[in-house]
Parts: sequence; C-alpha cells; structure tokens
Amino acid sequence: MRFLFVSAQLPGHLDWGGYLPTARALHGRGHAVLWVSGAEVQAAVAHQGLPFQPVATTGWRWPPPPPLKPAPDTPRAEVMRAMQVRSLDQWLDVARVVAAADALAPVVETFRPDVIVGEMFMAAAGIVAARAEIPFAVAGWPAPADRADAGAHPLETESRARLQAILAQVDAPAVNWTANGPAALASPHLHISYWSPRWHGVAAGGSAVHGAQTRYVGGTRPAAAATPELPPPELPAPEMEPWVLITL
Repeated sequence: MRFLFVSAQLPGHLDWGGYLPTARALHGRGHAVLWVSGAEVQAAVAHQGLPFQPVATTGWRWPPPPPLKPAPDTPRAEVMRAMQVRSLDQWLDVARVVAAADALAPVVETFRPDVIVGEMFMAAAGIVAARAEIPFAVAGWPAPADRADAGAHPLETESRARLQAILAQVDAPAVNWTANGPAALASPHLHISYWSPRWHGVAAGGSAVHGAQTRYVGGTRPAAAATPELPPPELPAPEMEPWVLITL
C-alpha cells in the first residue's frame, strides 16, 4: 500500500508518541511511504530513512505571533477569548489552510496514496483526502466523541465559520471533521493514540470520551522477565537518591 504522512514543520510534530515510528514501521514492511512537511524537518525525516517531500506551507503558523499582553484591568473572559482565538489561528487560519491544501494537492496527485495520515492540526490533509476520496487517518490523537452540548463551547461558532469558508474555497466535503462542537479533524476510519485507554481516562471496555474509531496502541506493560535484571551496582539505592532527573 501507499501511505502519505503529513505533519507540521516542527520536530515535536513528528512524534506525538509514535507518529514517525509508525511511518518507519510501514516503510520497513515494504509499503510505499512519503512524508510531507516543511523543509525545516526534512533532515530529521530523512535520518529515519523515509522519503520526504517539502511543501511551501503546511497550514501551521510558525513562528507564532507575539505573546498576548492584555492590560491589567482586562476582564478575564476577554483574555480567555483572545487566547482561544490565538490557538485557532495557529492551525485553522482560512488563508493559510487553503494555501496548504493547494500545496498538498499536487503531491497527492503524483504519489497517489491509498491512505493519507495526518496529525490533529493538519487541516489540509483531511481536506485534500476528502476531496480526492482517499481514506484519511489521524495519528497521535483520539477521535473526538459526539458532543451533547453543541453550541456551548465559546469557539464553536468561530471555528465552524472558518471551516465552512475553507471548504467552500477548496470545494471539499466535511467528511473528515466533527459534526458538532468546535471544528476538529475526525476521521471516520481510524484515530491512533500512542497512549493507553487508562491514560486517557477511558473506562475498561468503553470509549465514552472518544470516538469508537480510536485505537490505543501505547501503555502496554511488557511481560515480566523470568529473572529480573538488577540495576548496575554503582547506582545509589532509589529510595536515597534519584537515578534520573527529567525537566522541561
């Protein structure tokens, strides 16, 4: 099969817990794989042995706009609204997404993928897949569940107006988007989460908080070794000193 992967042009957007390794695994099994993103991540993808196609824009805004600097007396609700619109501008700006769809379309025509895979913020990937009638999958995020509180989210009206403007300009259906609530990519086929159901707070045997098309592929505890491996003797007792310090 032929798989076309699409990501934003940042190293962190190659991961999501296993996004790039998924492409590498498919490539290793003999499938044709092409990764599409900005030239900023070309070296990182090529280092994994994957074919890469740079595009002028992915639809993801980078660098981001300057930080918000509201006046001290600005109402909190107004500040929150500005922050939410700013986050929407990052991935669902009308002109930027339309340009990204225009950049991606010829790549799809040339490569002719059987499946297009995108991360949750690659709006152009879902749009071009729908227009070309190619199955679309989302990697790194669970599928949004249907919302019973349609109209309650403050960004629902704004995000849906933007989505409709984009779809009208590129002449694409909304098959890869949520039907209600704030506009978000929602593949009807597959969402892969690289985390466990427990991490997401999903009850055993259920998927109430996510769509049924979500597959959780992370967090599996490996089988215990018959003879547990002892730590190196030079390490201190773990109750006395930490072995590893992780910070952000």
